[in-house]
Amino acid sequence: MLSQFQNEVLSYGPTAVLPQNLNDKWIKRLQKRADDFLDSNFDLHECKDPRDIADPLLTTCVYEIASYQDGRDISLTPAQMAEKMVAYALSLTMESVHRETSIGLDAPDLDNILSMDRIIAYQHAHPEFFKILKQACIVRIEEKSWFQSMKDKFLSGSK
Repeated sequence: MLSQFQNEVLSYGPTAVLPQNLNDKWIKRLQKRADDFLDSNFDLHECKDPRDIADPLLTTCVYEIASYQDGRDISLTPAQMAEKMVAYALSLTMESVHRETSIGLDAPDLDNILSMDRIIAYQHAHPEFFKILKQACIVRIEEKSWFQSMKDKFLSGSK
């Protein structure tokens, strides 16, 4: 499937992996992987540390965008990769919801898609979204972890 993804999406450059530019087939496939990633790392009943960040399609998309942003080959720490994977997975989810409901979502660009600031801005427009993130332990209050900087941004609402 990775070679098919390379031929049908990646060959068109980094803008092709933006959720709003994915065709229905690829948004569904990537959304499934994003759901699996979020489900395996976050739980409504038990807060656990994210561990599984190795989905090849999601990882490829994140590296494609991060390479564009840095303008060179990059090396991400596991914590950086996990944060960017969460942002990308949430962006896929937001696009999927937008396509089904037309909720008036501003589409991300290559410069802001991997930034939690965009998710925070969405939080202000749709606070119920933040409530779901908190319930799913994507945003946690009671413990410090690699996710602390992201939690701090969410909780303070800073941009």
